[in-house]
Amino acid sequence: MRYVVSVDKSAELLRQAIPLMSRQATALHPVSYAVWYEYVALSNPGLRKAVDESLAKHGRLDEAKTYALHRKHIAEVDPATAEQIADGFERVLSGMSHSATAAGTQAERYAEVLGSLKAGLAGAAEAPVNEVLRQTADMVQAVANLQAQLKESRKEILDLRSEVHRARHESLVDALTGLANRRRFDQELATLLLDADALPNSADRPCLIMTDIDHFKRINDTYGHAFGDKVLKAVAQALSSVVADAGIVARIGGEEFAILLPAAPVAQAEELAERVRFTIATSRIRRSSGEELESITVSLGVTAALPQQAPLDLLARADAALYMSKQGGRDRVTAV
Repeated sequence: MRYVVSVDKSAELLRQAIPLMSRQATALHPVSYAVWYEYVALSNPGLRKAVDESLAKHGRLDEAKTYALHRKHIAEVDPATAEQIADGFERVLSGMSHSATAAGTQAERYAEVLGSLKAGLAGAAEAPVNEVLRQTADMVQAVANLQAQLKESRKEILDLRSEVHRARHESLVDALTGLANRRRFDQELATLLLDADALPNSADRPCLIMTDIDHFKRINDTYGHAFGDKVLKAVAQALSSVVADAGIVARIGGEEFAILLPAAPVAQAEELAERVRFTIATSRIRRSSGEELESITVSLGVTAALPQQAPLDLLARADAALYMSKQGGRDRVTAV
């Protein structure tokens, strides 16, 4: 689930969520916050219904119920949303911490004033001041305790943010090859097309190169999946080496790769594709036994984005070019 809200709206949701959290029989932690953030955001009807039913039955949410609701209704939240929640929660905690510090400072000054007043009093008038001093000391201690709790909560949020950053990175990277994965590819493709359409007078358009390893199933069947993985890694390394900073390389399927070039003439994209083809065809991969295989080859399809073209339509054109390379004998580049 993704939230499309402004910073101000997000802050308002945070302010609504925290009082609801404080009424529950559970600690103030990121899991509890995620539940109540989605509750006040009205973005998760299933969660809201489950929370209302639980409150009607039990009065408050305990730890077990809070975690159960999170697992069932929020666990699949995407890393970008989780990061937005963590950032927002940290902003609110930071504001609360500053307020608590200010309140503590004011209470200490008040205690000093009362102490000075007490020094000038004697007898019966001293007793009420002593009581006020005692209560002020209690308030100072309570504020100090709150500051400590906020500090610990902020540490938890920072830990959560680190975990979210790690998860976000992993969610966009192909685990085997280290290239961008299909999710990252889809995001980058959509962004490139939008940016290109915002500059309609640009002579160069985004180009897409689809790449497929020839006879990969036969490689797997003959030499095993472990060697097949070695081939995938070798091809990924070759692609990254040739493309370098010119574009984005992604593994978008089993043996299928894609190269996104932000803005380039088709002829330049075709030239790059030919260099990819040649580099891979002239490379050699050895098995663990030392046996050297015949060259691995790839087929490539090249196309440039048309104005206002949808991502799926561009993919279809690049796939058609790739298919033509396959049909033409493989180990070749076709541009359409």
